[in-house]
Amino acid sequence: MTPKKIKLIHIDDHLLFIQGVYSLLQSEDHIQWMGHAPNLEEGIELTKSQKPEVVLLDYFLPDGNGINAVPKILSVTPSAKIIVLTMENNPEIIRACREAGVMGFLPKSIDKDELIQAIISAVEGKTSFPVIEIPIDFSERGSNPLETLSKREKEIAFLIAQGLTSAQISEKLHLSLLTINTHRRNLLQKLDLNNAAQLSALVSRYFKG
Repeated sequence: MTPKKIKLIHIDDHLLFIQGVYSLLQSEDHIQWMGHAPNLEEGIELTKSQKPEVVLLDYFLPDGNGINAVPKILSVTPSAKIIVLTMENNPEIIRACREAGVMGFLPKSIDKDELIQAIISAVEGKTSFPVIEIPIDFSERGSNPLETLSKREKEIAFLIAQGLTSAQISEKLHLSLLTINTHRRNLLQKLDLNNAAQLSALVSRYFKG
């Protein structure tokens, strides 16, 4: 039985980059390229007509950005899995895309295998998001409550702010789940916070990347 092909479109206003992605994917037997669009308006029309399973989406487009695009794309094809493929790496944008329902957020510098794996993962319902390493420069910010944290606590706080679960942080840092959960409780207590949402807001306020 022939495996079902993953129908895919690409929305990006850089034609040369689109051509590069197309050349990488056209030889993949399990991926079916359904076309591309240079802007959000045409991308939505293409999504509506082709009903792709995966949409590769640049974050910045001539007529909108990724956060504008995601709900519009999902409104015409709710089952589409959106992967943002961009040069943008702002932690707040990455978190906003995750919250908007994006299945992946990838840098344009990734290689072919990473892109293909992210496409397959999206179809399987798995997300692909970067873990941005935190620059430990809080000490220069003055009156910053995060200065009271250890280097490890700052690292975990930042990963929590990125939306990672305790299990994901445990795997990333090679620490036990019990250790991560203990750090989470200690972080909230030390910073006098009630939940992870407040911790994320605090990190966003004092970390300007």
